[in-house]
Amino acid sequence: MVSQKTIEIVKATAPIIKEKGEEISRRMYQIAFEERPDYKRGFETTWMLHLDGGGQAHKLAAAVYAYATHIDRLDELATAVDKIAHRHVKTRILPEQYPLIGEKLLQAMKDVLQDAATDEVISAWAEAYDALANIFIQQENAIYQQEDRELTERLVKANNIARALD
Repeated sequence: MVSQKTIEIVKATAPIIKEKGEEISRRMYQIAFEERPDYKRGFETTWMLHLDGGGQAHKLAAAVYAYATHIDRLDELATAVDKIAHRHVKTRILPEQYPLIGEKLLQAMKDVLQDAATDEVISAWAEAYDALANIFIQQENAIYQQEDRELTERLVKANNIARALD
């Protein structure tokens, strides 16, 4: 998890995250997609159809704000995390995508918050992001594994039916 100091800093920045969250999200998507245009494919079948983040920027901002205010009570976000993790799996978000998105989120925070994005604030958010990314990666891995088991079971059943028909 994260240190007590990180919890305190992240919670203290929650009001500015609430105020500037959409701007930060739009900026994050802009710079992430500039560097990795292929990441846009994960959003082609979602509500986020525009480079500026569309409705997704609002949703991400709300999620980041919720995380900031509940960082010390993550169990209260379990339903939201599960819903987001299922959406990530549906759009095939992979563990290796998290580091770039985290880097771009921090860069966007610096761009938008400017002087308020002190080294201490960015360091705390980096630690907080890594912790949350790990939660999502673990949750999504479990979902991927469950889907693999279900697919394997269906394939075995189909093969058994095919053999019985031969």
